[in-house]
Amino acid sequence: MKAFLVLLITIIGLLLHAPPARAETLSSDNYLIRLGNFNMTSGFKSSASYNLTDTVGQIAASFFSSTGYHVKAGFQYIYTLYNFSFSISSLAINLTLIPNTFSSSSHTLTVTAPGQGYSVSAFEVNKLKNVTSDTIPDTTCDAGTCTETSAGVWTTPTNNGFGYNLTGNDISSDFIGSTYFRPFPDQSLGETPATIMTTTASGKNRVATVNYQVSPSGTQASGTYTTQIIYIATPVY
Repeated sequence: MKAFLVLLITIIGLLLHAPPARAETLSSDNYLIRLGNFNMTSGFKSSASYNLTDTVGQIAASFFSSTGYHVKAGFQYIYTLYNFSFSISSLAINLTLIPNTFSSSSHTLTVTAPGQGYSVSAFEVNKLKNVTSDTIPDTTCDAGTCTETSAGVWTTPTNNGFGYNLTGNDISSDFIGSTYFRPFPDQSLGETPATIMTTTASGKNRVATVNYQVSPSGTQASGTYTTQIIYIATPVY
């Protein structure tokens, strides 16, 4: 028997609309300047003992925030100007189903988020299911207590089911180690997507590894079992 996971990605972006900003653009055959003001000095300085970005001479070089907007004023904030992105290393996961035996496979999620961070949530469209609608249950882990939002230890293959583990950046704190697993929320049962990665800080190339694990029972009907896992990545500006 085999299980196939088809992974779909949904990215939700928040766009803020504001009046057009005014700035001067100066150019010649040798240079192009596109900044809103001119400073005494600004840029990147370094030595053997320090690195420094600075803006000297601008009236208000700082981070300003209020309901509905954020303003990063100052030359050094140019280093935080990058686009939000979300990628997944593989869109298909194959698992071999052997009764009372773990089968596992993994891929990575990579997030780049400016602003004030991001979150990634996930759910399954339905349980692993074959063409005759036989299903493999979601794991409840060894103690029978892990849930869609709380991971538990799952190291005994006779505790049958399907679940996932996370390691890496910005993952939920209940994934204490590689033996801690959760079941996916089931959309067909109206369950709410579970947050799996989140942070309030900006960052580039934040990577988490998702490890899928399945162990069918000895009485599981033969066949090819499939489901879809939906990931939703949301930036915060």
